[in-house]
Amino acid sequence: MDESPRLVDARLGARFFDHARRDLGRAGTVAKRAPSLGGLTVLDVTTAEPVLAAHLVTLDKSRLVVHCEGVGAPSYRFAWASGYANGNQIRIQGVLE
Repeated sequence: MDESPRLVDARLGARFFDHARRDLGRAGTVAKRAPSLGGLTVLDVTTAEPVLAAHLVTLDKSRLVVHCEGVGAPSYRFAWASGYANGNQIRIQGVLE
């Protein structure tokens, strides 16, 4: 039985902004996972931008805004988020505002 969280939404493209509204860069894909037991929002991010990747993997309970591209696409405003490398992706997890 696969115990990994299931994918509930995937979007092509998203822009990332820090607490000061500085543009951190663009990711090619953002996939939202089903809520974890702790109630954290979990996103899997794929990006070819080294500056964005370096920033995301160093997040440690930092504010973060993710604007997914496309009509009706969701945005995520994290009160705090932490990130780490997860294979070829970056996993962001945190609490939404």
